[in-house]
Amino acid sequence: MKKGVIALASNNSVRRTQTQVLAKASAAIGRKYQHHIYAAGTATIIVMQSMPSYGWGLFDSAQTAMTCMFGGAGGIGGGGAAGGAAAIQALPAVINATITVLLFVYFVASGLKVANGIGEGQEVTQMVQQPVGVFFIILVLWIAQSILFNGVTAAC
Repeated sequence: MKKGVIALASNNSVRRTQTQVLAKASAAIGRKYQHHIYAAGTATIIVMQSMPSYGWGLFDSAQTAMTCMFGGAGGIGGGGAAGGAAAIQALPAVINATITVLLFVYFVASGLKVANGIGEGQEVTQMVQQPVGVFFIILVLWIAQSILFNGVTAAC
């Protein structure tokens, strides 16, 4: 070795905990099937929201209120095309489904990112802050719309 050269060496081999191994494996599987997860989740969300017997939706109360609000939109302007009225009346369901699907995709992607970080042995505190914050904001919005639109029916 040359004089004045600093050699860094370590006998410590990188050992992963069982949690890291499991997180790394689940992140790899999740990344491999990420698009399949998105497709299955999106289809499930849309099917559940299109079946009135289930009446499921993240912002279902707001959707009901918007349905009531847009219900008379077909008569606006006098003699509008029936297709335009149907599109306007379907808008609340489309908005609700779109928001729910986007949030589902966001949380799946965030979960995979966190699982990968845990598997790599990274500090995940910073990675978890944003999804947890978004979750609490959605929770507050859901509670607010449930209180605000409580008792509103599509029949107005």
